[in-house]
Amino acid sequence: MPRLPPLRSPLLALLTALCAASGTAQPGQPPLTIEYRDKPPYSYTEGGKPAGFLMERTARLLKRAGIEAHYAEVPIRRTLLNLQANQAPLCSPGLYKIPEREAFARFSLPIHRDRPHVVLANASAAVQIRAQPKLSLLFADSTLQPGLLDGVSYGQQLDQALAATAKPAIRAQLTPLQLARMVGARRVDYMLIDEEDLAWLRKDPDFVPLQLVRIEFADMPRGQLRYFGCSQQVTPQTMDKLNQAIREQLPEMQAE
Repeated sequence: MPRLPPLRSPLLALLTALCAASGTAQPGQPPLTIEYRDKPPYSYTEGGKPAGFLMERTARLLKRAGIEAHYAEVPIRRTLLNLQANQAPLCSPGLYKIPEREAFARFSLPIHRDRPHVVLANASAAVQIRAQPKLSLLFADSTLQPGLLDGVSYGQQLDQALAATAKPAIRAQLTPLQLARMVGARRVDYMLIDEEDLAWLRKDPDFVPLQLVRIEFADMPRGQLRYFGCSQQVTPQTMDKLNQAIREQLPEMQAE
């Protein structure tokens, strides 16, 4: 899909420098790798460099912590496999901290809290969906077909609910735009979407003609916290440096 021009930021030079760095790890220690997914506006690649508000935040935090790193855009499923394999010092910014991941990854302090998800529905299904007073009743409606992105987490509470919908969700290894197209074609009746993702998609000319309706539910879980998820090869000392930078740069997150 065509990439929208990103908002230019003075932090681009900082990101460029970090990407170009070969790493100044202590002798015998491989440099840290930062793997990020293609999830605009959080993270994506522009001109061969990482971009997005979460990557700008990552650059500031690493600079504050005195940590240099290589950057690579990698699909989320592969990043999770790489974290589990624990072959190298590796971190991925923006991961949800869920029990399955805590079994193999180290997590930093939180670096961002999402806004709550919303339901994105096919226009012809909107009346039926709006008639449901609770999200739990929507998931219990066997006449409506949910869709979701495979290999990603919507947060522990929503993951569990989506795994138990009355009509099993169609799992698609697609981008949010491609899944939105499936909703528009009524291959599925609705999907959940991050508000940041939706705001980005609304700028895309391919999204505009889709017959979709945004629907809020009062009982939608609060937006999830995001963290650096790191392999076990990232030392506790490095995690301490990263966490101290988070405390200094993002003091508001410590009240979460």
